[in-house]
Amino acid sequence: MRLKLIACKVLNREIGELSAVCPNVIDITWLRQGFHNEPDVLRRTLQGIIDRIDAGNDPGTFAGESNGLPGLAPGIDAILMGYGLCSNGLVGITSRRHPLVIPRGHDCITLFLGSRQRYQACFDEMSGRAFWYTPGWIESCPMPCKENRRRQVEAYTKKYGAENGKFLLEMENSWYRDYAFAAYINPENAAYPDYRAFTREAAAYFGWEYREFAGDNRLLRALLSGDWAQEDFLVIPPGKTALPSYDSGIIRLGTPEEADEFWKKQLEPFGKGGSTE
Repeated sequence: MRLKLIACKVLNREIGELSAVCPNVIDITWLRQGFHNEPDVLRRTLQGIIDRIDAGNDPGTFAGESNGLPGLAPGIDAILMGYGLCSNGLVGITSRRHPLVIPRGHDCITLFLGSRQRYQACFDEMSGRAFWYTPGWIESCPMPCKENRRRQVEAYTKKYGAENGKFLLEMENSWYRDYAFAAYINPENAAYPDYRAFTREAAAYFGWEYREFAGDNRLLRALLSGDWAQEDFLVIPPGKTALPSYDSGIIRLGTPEEADEFWKKQLEPFGKGGSTE
């Protein structure tokens, strides 16, 4: 198969390794980490990429010809999402021409741990109070640690003065107190950079307990190989979309009209319009 994958860069190492040995031909578009902080922005960004793929205008997607290579069908067979539900950021995405394949998971941590069941077990074990660390996360964004806090203090002091800067920073970072664990996912591939010491130091700095979990690429491997069991993936036919299921399945099949209603309710309090178009 020829597959198009749209993925968050925190998965760069795992997907890069797995796609290199996958029998399918995979084209990847990476998006920077952080879009899930504004789910409507993530949705609109993903939809824009999907629309370009549907129209044949995406610069990174296979052209409609097989380039003379034997056994390769023209175009693409499906669009894969290297995301979980991600704060509902995938609610409403739809393709006019291609199946969409979404792993059943609340976020990318499910993809690093190998299943939503294992994620739920870890979540319950730490009462939902874990800040997760992986090589991809550490390399892609400013993670909570002593050095990043020092840089924040320096920037806020320069901009607002020492006293005001300290007050504003404490207000902005009050969410740190909601966490009790720094949970490191040790990758399957031992050749990846080892960030366990980094995570232990962050845990000590914030007064969190350090926990370590073995990474499991099973779900990512299945995503790339085309082994899309209903238990682990939602396969969305053209013209349909994903909606939150509010149960253990996490996502369910829906219509763009239902997604419009969902986003209308989500965005109305902020004075924004809601549309999947």
